[in-house]
Amino acid sequence: MTYSIWLVPSCEDKKYLNKIIHNLAKKHDAPKFSTHITVYSGITSLKKAKAAVQCINSCKIRVCKTGIGQSDYLWKTLFVKIKKDKNLSEIHNTLYAAFGTKYDFEPHISLIYKKMDSSTKLKIKNSLKIKKSFSFDGLVIIRSSKNVKAWKILYKASLGAA
Repeated sequence: MTYSIWLVPSCEDKKYLNKIIHNLAKKHDAPKFSTHITVYSGITSLKKAKAAVQCINSCKIRVCKTGIGQSDYLWKTLFVKIKKDKNLSEIHNTLYAAFGTKYDFEPHISLIYKKMDSSTKLKIKNSLKIKKSFSFDGLVIIRSSKNVKAWKILYKASLGAA
């Protein structure tokens, strides 16, 4: 069993992004999922993951969009590119220190998980109007799986007040 650690948005931005994700999922017959930025994945110990999350003493953070991306990789079909700033790097580096395994951290917010041809992805990408920044105020540990419906939040932690 493997686990992932997600950064999760504040209530208002969660509603905003989940609406986009769920509309795309419905329109394109894709799985629904909750908005997140994966900050670490491939973790094999839930106990170690909880301890690592408890070591993060970051405050609520604001992330900035740098564009909309697309790829042939299922987990990055269409996504909001996020600027890797000092706050995101600190969170990731704290987790790296705890696990010592390499995780290629490219901050992004996935919008849809579905195999699609490039022209369909481009059409969707060009139709999206997404605001420039988002507030994130929590971390969760999920049980990872290739089946999105099997994802389950096992632990939640709030980031401190700014």
